[in-house]
Amino acid sequence: MTGASVQALAIGLALAGSAGYAVAAVTQQRAAAKLPSAAAFDAGILLRLLRARLWQLSLIAMTAGFGLQAAALATGRLVMVEPVFPATLLFALLLAARAEGRWLRHAEWTAAVATVGGLVLFLIAAQPSGGHSTAGVAALTGAVVTAAVLAGLSHLLAHRFVAAHRALMLGLVGGVGAGVTDALTKTVAYVVSRHGIEVFADVRLYLLAVVGIITFTLQQNAFRAASLSASLPAYAVLEPVVGSILGIVIYDENVGLGAWHIILEVLAVAVAIWGIVRLAQQASSALVATAHTDVAAAEPAARRPADLDGAAPPPTGTDGTAHATADGSGASSADGATGQPGGTTCTALSADGSAALPSTDAATTRPPA
Repeated sequence: MTGASVQALAIGLALAGSAGYAVAAVTQQRAAAKLPSAAAFDAGILLRLLRARLWQLSLIAMTAGFGLQAAALATGRLVMVEPVFPATLLFALLLAARAEGRWLRHAEWTAAVATVGGLVLFLIAAQPSGGHSTAGVAALTGAVVTAAVLAGLSHLLAHRFVAAHRALMLGLVGGVGAGVTDALTKTVAYVVSRHGIEVFADVRLYLLAVVGIITFTLQQNAFRAASLSASLPAYAVLEPVVGSILGIVIYDENVGLGAWHIILEVLAVAVAIWGIVRLAQQASSALVATAHTDVAAAEPAARRPADLDGAAPPPTGTDGTAHATADGSGASSADGATGQPGGTTCTALSADGSAALPSTDAATTRPPA
């Protein structure tokens, strides 16, 4: 295969991997949204989701997405492949809209393209190079502690936000955790390639497991709070931004720091942030509209009488007394009362049509005189 065909194959694998991740994200959001929970933040959400078949199936799509993107990275150049990965966001938003039986609205398309375009521009302008293959335990531990503290704060503050804003906050913090996860993955992958099973004696493997669980928990809680458009854009943008920052600080990597590079990077982040905010606003508006619809649907039910068993009221005369039946016995109301408060008396009619004395027992009547 020629160089051009190899790069084309790599881009195709990257797009397929992005589609796999998109399917996983949509499926996980639908599964998480069905979880009944009164808590704004569910720390044990992963254990509960593991019992959901729909969420289990999403892990297949996520694994396929990871494998395809890994193959793309192994086949093509990083500068060609990495800017394709943000297509996951577009695929996921499109699939989520179709799952809801609609197409993306113009405002959603505009915001989504702005977010993805800003992210792609940032990746191109800030393409890292050089640096070390691994990072020290102390530096990586500091990054994990930072992510854990932010996760703890989001747990404490989650109940203070409405659903869409809570999803945005969790998406932002989850994106930070994902960037830390990427930084740890770089080191752990290198250790595995050089030392094999000795990685199990390296504390950085367990730091990766901790931050990975924290990040996944944040992401699934964001999915449970609101639609994908509320959290996934923030998550998708923060992950490479935080990863690039850690690459500079921890791995001593070089990014584009020239005047034009900096201008492009700032512009790219600004455009991406605008898209994130617009998508979050769209999600918030959709939640408000849904809430209003639910309230309107509940109002007729609230106006119904307390007796919902459908039984017809007993026949009464114009004076409120029970009609006599064909055999001359008195017909009473459902509880044996004549409509008087308490339902403790009833009026029976004798055979000649005269009224008998009121009975003190609603279940019986006096015999005819």
